[in-house]
Amino acid sequence: MSRHAAVREARPARPSTGDAALRIDPSVCDGVGICAHLAADLITVDSWGYPIVRAEPLRSGSERRQAEAAVAACPRKALRITG
Repeated sequence: MSRHAAVREARPARPSTGDAALRIDPSVCDGVGICAHLAADLITVDSWGYPIVRAEPLRSGSERRQAEAAVAACPRKALRITG
């Protein structure tokens, strides 16, 4: 087995995007804005700097990676991926 094949086998399988969506708990959010920078395709901010999350499901691996980065970086843990 080649080294690259071994690495691919050792890597955990990513769940498919399917019906996964990025969601926010607005009661927890402080409007820091890190999420909007990390997931620019999924999140915009309002005039006070609070995120507005796109309602549609994640459509690609790129959107999934952006969502995961935003969830991981949120200082208040206000974001989650559903589905």
